[in-house]
Amino acid sequence: MKAHFYYYGKTILGIIALGVFGYMYLKNPENLNFKADNHWIGVDIFWAILFVDLLQRFIPCKFHAIGQQKYLKRHFIPSKSFEENGSFSEKERQYKRTIDRRTIVTLGLFFLMNVVWLIFYVIGIFRPQELFGLMLLYFIGDMICVFGICPFRLIFLRHRCCNVCRIYNWDSIMLVTPLMIVPSLYSWSLGVIAFAYTLVWEVAYYKHPERFYDSSNAALRCSHCRQKMCPSRYKKNKKKKNAEAS
Repeated sequence: MKAHFYYYGKTILGIIALGVFGYMYLKNPENLNFKADNHWIGVDIFWAILFVDLLQRFIPCKFHAIGQQKYLKRHFIPSKSFEENGSFSEKERQYKRTIDRRTIVTLGLFFLMNVVWLIFYVIGIFRPQELFGLMLLYFIGDMICVFGICPFRLIFLRHRCCNVCRIYNWDSIMLVTPLMIVPSLYSWSLGVIAFAYTLVWEVAYYKHPERFYDSSNAALRCSHCRQKMCPSRYKKNKKKKNAEAS
């Protein structure tokens, strides 16, 4: 299975789930309260799909994008400059520090946004069902980001594409954050898996940052890309440059 089919499938699933949610919300919103014992079975079905999707991320597959798997040693192809120097150059270290600062800003803004949802829940504006709907919007938003319209990339991190995205695998923990506002087995079962996966990613970044940057990992360059999911303007602008740098 090619990576873009996998992401197209997830996008279609998210749209269908959101449409069904909207219908059920208008018909009887109480059925969507995942904290209640008598909630609609469709909530359990989506939970099971999401649970399996989060678990299978621990098992590298061909349909996973290189950006999702770059933390693994098997996807590290040292660039000529990295092989010659054995480490980052001063320019690369400076760029890493810049990306780290932008990452902290991104995390802070995402945290503040979800604090708003927490406040809404505490004061009664949001119930579990509204937070479930918000999670579905996050799900679809994540797929939109994969296909090129990503505010994290365009506004905050300002990198080329998902292949070199510093926070690519943060999507798991970001996705389930609205659910974790409501303490329940439903929400925390997803939260534990998402946190564990994000922790694996961050430990790999701390130990092997060279795997995350195309200046040191040639596998992340456009000339090595096989997924063809990024905006075409980046392919055209970077293809010649990456070919020369390799």
